[in-house]
Amino acid sequence: MMRSCFVTLAVSALLVPLVHAADSPEAEVRKAEEARFAATIKGDLAALGALMADDMTYCHSSSKLETKQEFLDLVKSGYYQYKVINAHDISVRLYGDDTALANGLAEVEVVTNGSPLSIKLRFLEVWVKRSGRWQIAAWQSARLPAN
Repeated sequence: MMRSCFVTLAVSALLVPLVHAADSPEAEVRKAEEARFAATIKGDLAALGALMADDMTYCHSSSKLETKQEFLDLVKSGYYQYKVINAHDISVRLYGDDTALANGLAEVEVVTNGSPLSIKLRFLEVWVKRSGRWQIAAWQSARLPAN
């Protein structure tokens, strides 16, 4: 009986951090980021727009800079058709209660103005928490060199 209680306590102790991690601000930012990538691939402008701050800037790996509205308009028109966004090696750092930086790597397959492109990126995102929800305020990416 004592051994059974010890095992139960040990398993519970291991699970408690997992429960709290799901509620952490870092986890919230990661969920918002995943939702943004999914909405981008689906071309879901309503979901994508809600995940973007109104003053967002989007700097592509080509160095082309767009506002939120410019980016959404180009997705809507079909100029950008994102097929795959495979983001990984992501780290999230918090600065206060309402600002986070996320950086990582991504493989992206996109059709831009009718031309397919497959690129590997390093990216940096700025996330801000406004009215209780995380929104991306800036995206900056750089292409990784071909190997």
